[in-house]
Amino acid sequence: MAQEKSTLTNQQREFARVDDTLPLAWRRVDPREMADIMAHYEKFRAFPSRENDVEQILSSLDVAEKLKKLEGSDPTLARILGRMDIKLNLLLRLFHPGEQDRPLAPTWVNLSGGGIAFKEENCDLEAGEVLELRLAFSLETMATILCYVRIMKVFPPQEDGFSKVACQFDPILDVDREALIQHIFRRQTDEIRSRRRR
Repeated sequence: MAQEKSTLTNQQREFARVDDTLPLAWRRVDPREMADIMAHYEKFRAFPSRENDVEQILSSLDVAEKLKKLEGSDPTLARILGRMDIKLNLLLRLFHPGEQDRPLAPTWVNLSGGGIAFKEENCDLEAGEVLELRLAFSLETMATILCYVRIMKVFPPQEDGFSKVACQFDPILDVDREALIQHIFRRQTDEIRSRRRR
């Protein structure tokens, strides 16, 4: 009985979903590169590191959670430090725009623990392709998660010229999936509070 409840809770966590607008970037991954990535992932349960990976360094320095905790005890200091963090992130963007093909850009996404859908203009992606995806959980932070997704379906373009691309994580690190699920729950809680205020 306890195991059934645990399985149900895990499924609920994985299938909880939310719409959001978040900084996102992607690039195609060819099959040979993906084979190397998967071999490394299977052996170490981590993705291969890259030389001078600015995103990895920034992720390790992210202070968003610490600032949230500080808000309870000293909201003024938390606000000041939060603004300084935003300014530093903007400076880093100026001096280290990144080596990726695409910069992070605010993008409509539908998130769940099992996958992501996003909108792309003039989309030339196809089902079955694998993408490396970088995603930040707010417009202010430079810290991102990196994961790989397999495209399950590309919907025809809408009137605005954007197509919806539905993807399944393949793979995502456990720590990043947990961060993503926590973000989903926070957004759902915010939406419920917002509806109650109306």
